[in-house]
Amino acid sequence: MNAPREILARGPELKLLLEAAGADAAGAATMHRKAAVRVIRVDELRAPAANILKQEMLALGGECSNHREVILGRPARCTVHLIADEGRFRQLPRKLRGQPFGLGRLAEEIVSLLDRLARPANFLEHAGGRLEFGERPLLCAVLNVTPDSFSDGGQFFDAEAAVEKGLSLAAEGADIIDVGGESTRPGSAGVSADEESNRTLPVIRELARRTDLPLSIDTRKAAVAASALEAGAVIVNDVSALGDPDMAHLLAESRAGLILMHMRGEPATMQDDPRYADCLDEVYRWLEARLVAAEKASIAPERVALDPGIGFGKRLEDNAELIRRVGELHSLGRPLMLGASRKAFIGRLSGEDDPARRLEGSLAAAGRAAEAGVQILRVHEVAATRRFLDVWMPLHRRPSLAALEEARA
Repeated sequence: MNAPREILARGPELKLLLEAAGADAAGAATMHRKAAVRVIRVDELRAPAANILKQEMLALGGECSNHREVILGRPARCTVHLIADEGRFRQLPRKLRGQPFGLGRLAEEIVSLLDRLARPANFLEHAGGRLEFGERPLLCAVLNVTPDSFSDGGQFFDAEAAVEKGLSLAAEGADIIDVGGESTRPGSAGVSADEESNRTLPVIRELARRTDLPLSIDTRKAAVAASALEAGAVIVNDVSALGDPDMAHLLAESRAGLILMHMRGEPATMQDDPRYADCLDEVYRWLEARLVAAEKASIAPERVALDPGIGFGKRLEDNAELIRRVGELHSLGRPLMLGASRKAFIGRLSGEDDPARRLEGSLAAAGRAAEAGVQILRVHEVAATRRFLDVWMPLHRRPSLAALEEARA
């Protein structure tokens, strides 16, 4: 008998290891799920309900972390963390049926959450069709037609140069091209809708004529978005998340895709001492509210993706926390986009003042996002990020045989 050792494989990879060791396939399918412990958070639960939930979770063999004084009935409402494997969570409806304080409904909501997490959003509808998500995150290429963007301001301000850059990004393997005509870097001043349209429309029209890639317009102005959609854009990347009251109506009338991003304040003031008690939770609740607002405006959820807004009204520690915990946003049930490429927090962590020299840090953030299942990465260096992911993905996820053959081809 050899000395024991820990096995770090989880999920489908663990199932395959169990089967390779001779386990029955049905048994392996059941057992591998027990290695996947989940932690589910419930906020604003009444104290009596928290006490009942604690007892029922313990009876199932799970755990429920409550406020230390909830047994005394205070605070009146609290946050609880439920800890168990998926099988135990799925027994909750039976255990909590008939219990007061809405616990039966809560149990059903937990099962619905598990179903949602088991089938992450694998497509995004847009005006030109749909984006399909697979093993590798899609790459949304940044194309700024501005004189003052933080990283590449002025490089592609000329429309002809911007079009050539867009075609180059397509050749490098971009899946989406995101055209922006207004810098939203910290401290930036806005530009008029006319100026923003004058910068972006010639580029969008020409790219729509010369490439089949979906084009996104990076704008917070409904007037700019409307013109861009007419010119050939199929997605609106709105950093204000429907801040323009006309944007929701425009998106409801069109079939365009929509990316809702979290930002605290305006670009000009967003870095004026931002503070959060729990950054991930506040971003989550804010995006959840904007998703509800979009649905109320008759924008179908299938057309909406979410972005936590790295660098938009966040401190260094907030950006780091959001990237570490970005996978928690999958509970919202929509595709996620992450834009960390070349951002200032990478410069602070790496000691690199020049945004164009922050590739290594950008790839580190891309790797963490890919590990968490983020569906879209917004990046400047398309070719380098694609090569990185081609190697990184097989090392961090067990790829399908088809994916390995595609990588070798």
